[in-house]
Amino acid sequence: MKSFIIIVMMCHLDFVGQEGCIPMTPNPQIYYQSKEECLKDAENKVEDMKTTAVYNNIQITQIYFNCLEDKSKPVT
Repeated sequence: MKSFIIIVMMCHLDFVGQEGCIPMTPNPQIYYQSKEECLKDAENKVEDMKTTAVYNNIQITQIYFNCLEDKSKPVT
């Protein structure tokens, strides 16, 4: 059985106006049995990240996300 994980790249402006990007994954890691289920949850998590960023006055320029097959997790 395949398992998928969420990968997010969040780009933002730092305090001097330079853009930086940070790769992120959920902690603890969540494993999904289908890519569709993973992408649906990823969309919700990205919306939560946007809300949190606005609340903390973080200027997000772009957010990219995808669900990748985790080949390091043993097949169960």
